[in-house]
Amino acid sequence: MIKKILAGLGFILAIFVIVAALRPEDYLIKRDISISANPEIIFPFLVNAKSADSWMPWKEHDPQVKNTYSGPEEGVGSTSHWESPGQMGTGKAEVVEAILNKSVKTKITYTKPMVMNQDSEFILNPEGDSTKMTWTVTGKQPFFARLMCTLMFMNMDKYVGGMFEQGLAKLKAIVEAQK
Repeated sequence: MIKKILAGLGFILAIFVIVAALRPEDYLIKRDISISANPEIIFPFLVNAKSADSWMPWKEHDPQVKNTYSGPEEGVGSTSHWESPGQMGTGKAEVVEAILNKSVKTKITYTKPMVMNQDSEFILNPEGDSTKMTWTVTGKQPFFARLMCTLMFMNMDKYVGGMFEQGLAKLKAIVEAQK
């Protein structure tokens, strides 16, 4: 009887491994919001690592996270470093490209709990008296991460995208309150 149970568990685990192996390695998470402000008002919250951390959703999800900053206050090289024994682990986000009032690209590097890199981009598109802000993150998900998501029935787009939505709503509230 125990052999049948172990064989059944092995079969189920093999299915999870196969499903994880078939999941795409590349991913894209994308959300946008309309903010009642010009790009000139929003841009400083994107190009300055410390200002970006003021609206990012990570601290609400991991209150143990500690941030430090390096490089210039804003623009290329502005960097936020974080460390947490909780969900966020250890890593950094560095502005690698900034086009005034149009877009900001950031390189995100995680070192704990696993090594992983992501590219993030904020794009500002004026729409009358408002600005459509788009936030994207792309990267490659290692096999182990795909396996964990499969085992936990986790949808990364819904999970991380939901945090993007919270952050964008917070940014919208901050910016629109300044008017």
